[in-house]
Amino acid sequence: MEKKLHHYIPLAVWLVHCLMACSAKMQTNNITDKSALLALKQHVASDPYKVLENYWIANALVCDWIGVSCGIQHHRVTALNISFMDLTGIIPSHLGNLSFLVSLDLSGNNFQGKLPGELSRLRCLRFMNIKLNNFSGEIPSWFGSFPELQLLSLSSNEFSGQIPSEYGKLMMLEGLYLARNSFKGLIPQEIGDLINLKALGIDSNLLTGSIPREIGNLTMLEELYLGLNNLTGVIPQVISELTNLILLSVENNRIMGSIPRAIGNLTMLKEPYLGVNKLIGMAIDKTDDEKT
Repeated sequence: MEKKLHHYIPLAVWLVHCLMACSAKMQTNNITDKSALLALKQHVASDPYKVLENYWIANALVCDWIGVSCGIQHHRVTALNISFMDLTGIIPSHLGNLSFLVSLDLSGNNFQGKLPGELSRLRCLRFMNIKLNNFSGEIPSWFGSFPELQLLSLSSNEFSGQIPSEYGKLMMLEGLYLARNSFKGLIPQEIGDLINLKALGIDSNLLTGSIPREIGNLTMLEELYLGLNNLTGVIPQVISELTNLILLSVENNRIMGSIPRAIGNLTMLKEPYLGVNKLIGMAIDKTDDEKT
């Protein structure tokens, strides 16, 4: 019996050693994420509900902090949701160190300034929502390098510049919301490459030019918001190919010409918002005799 006991003691010691080693490795990985979030806390100038002040504490496990979710396997931060907490501040470059981050929601706060370029390192990101803040500067083109991104919402900020053509590389994207900013220039033709897109909101900006025909490639599209811009030209006939379209908004532009008659074939479309333009009514399809 004594021999058997001695036989199992080294095995027990080895198991304890392995558990301690794994715990140490996990803790080391976790320090990176905790440091990034503590840097964010330090850059918050106003925390009226004292959420970060009272619950983001250095000697507590980061995975237990309010708004923080971690992966089961690696215990790394995979989601950060601090939306609608009335926080005021800027986003530090350290946030780009959350290399396992899948979802980032900062919406409904008073964050300001430019987005740090280090956020381009968040290559696992699938959902990014920073609407209803005061972010400024030109819209970052590096969002186009997020291969897994499914939702990008930058609405209701103070972004400027042109919509980057690089966004056409976001092949997994299902929702793109850029409304209520100060974007100018043309709608990039590359938008038509987003074949999985279900919602496109670029209304309430300073966009000019015509609606690109490439939008007809977005056959999965259910909601299209183009209103309150300075768009010109006509409503392209290819709109009628968006058979899943439920909502179409192009009001308050300078679009002219006739409304394509084929829009009437969009059986899912509840009501098109076409007002305050220079439209002259529904186009009439010509017979073959009239065409010749």
